[in-house]
Amino acid sequence: MEVAQPHPTTRFEQTTRRALVVDDLPNARKAVGEQLSRVGFDIYYAEDGFAALAVFGKVQPDLIVTDCQMPRLDGLGLLRRVREVSDVPVVMITAFASISDCEEAIRLGANRYLQFRRDLDGVGSVACELVGGSRSKGGLRKLVVMTAGRARSLAREELRGELERLLVECRGNIAEMARRMGRDRSTIRYHLRQLGMLGETKPVRTSLSDLSDGLSSRIGRV
Repeated sequence: MEVAQPHPTTRFEQTTRRALVVDDLPNARKAVGEQLSRVGFDIYYAEDGFAALAVFGKVQPDLIVTDCQMPRLDGLGLLRRVREVSDVPVVMITAFASISDCEEAIRLGANRYLQFRRDLDGVGSVACELVGGSRSKGGLRKLVVMTAGRARSLAREELRGELERLLVECRGNIAEMARRMGRDRSTIRYHLRQLGMLGETKPVRTSLSDLSDGLSSRIGRV
């Protein structure tokens, strides 16, 4: 477990905000941590959900920023366990946006769902918004409300942007796109078709039932 020790403060000046950054990739942890440090957070690090729970119990952070895909306990599993005991703001940030993951994260109580490449520079602003303005007059933390429809729309936009970028970088190679996104090829094709980015292709070998179905559909259009 990797923990960045914050600068000490006296017990009479407990004003420094603490953020827990969770990601199995050291460079990603560092990148997010740097953004949060710039806006005044003391940073604690963990490499997966189980390590994060151990840190969470010790330091009681004001904010958690976690990746979605991690070994042992992933970001959604961490969010689920944290929400059993706390309403601390949780920001999900991932390099591989998924509509289903986004909807599940919002359903479980995530305050934000961000795309790493697009939103990294804005992590500090999001953190300040959630922590700085997160308490009501009664001292209770207000969770940011996001409807499932809004979450679905944002996730589709993020996924479309990621797929468009990879289509160019991978020159349309579905296998390479699947490898980079950590998904199988059928899932990538499904999302491309759902977003209108990939036309249906006819298989070379066509069965009798396929021919019959095709003929019936043509007759129906006449």
